[in-house]
Amino acid sequence: MIYKLAIYALGALAAAGTLAMLFQTNPLRAALSMLVTLIATAGIYILLSAELVAFLQVIVYAGAIMVLFIIAINTLPFDPAAEKPQRPTFLRLAGLAGAAVLLAELLQLTLTFKARLDLSFAPQPVNGLAALLFGPYAFQFELLSLLVLSGIVGAVVAAKRKL
Repeated sequence: MIYKLAIYALGALAAAGTLAMLFQTNPLRAALSMLVTLIATAGIYILLSAELVAFLQVIVYAGAIMVLFIIAINTLPFDPAAEKPQRPTFLRLAGLAGAAVLLAELLQLTLTFKARLDLSFAPQPVNGLAALLFGPYAFQFELLSLLVLSGIVGAVVAAKRKL
């Protein structure tokens, strides 16, 4: 009972941190809200007996990546009094409709796979995880590294234009 309550509490904290991140106007506060979300997610991983993933989440994302975000935010000029461009109403409605469709699909997937969900799995050793990452899932792992690399290149190009 307490186990489920803790998972729901951490999930609510992660959702609240995500919503706070989305609706913040100050980029530094948004980054700190993202940090709350990342740490709450690591707590969920610990409760699900995935300690390695939780520690990697804290070290890599909550540690290194958030430091880079905060340095980039403090390096780039930010004018809170600058006028924000207004988006057309149809773009806002399209975004809202897309979010509603995504939420409906997530709810349907949750209800479909709820019967198959088994939370009593044994944690895999690091060797088993490494064998999976560099074995059958090597292509997806390399594709993810290219995605991260493209984000880094985009951040460098955006910062180069501003400096």
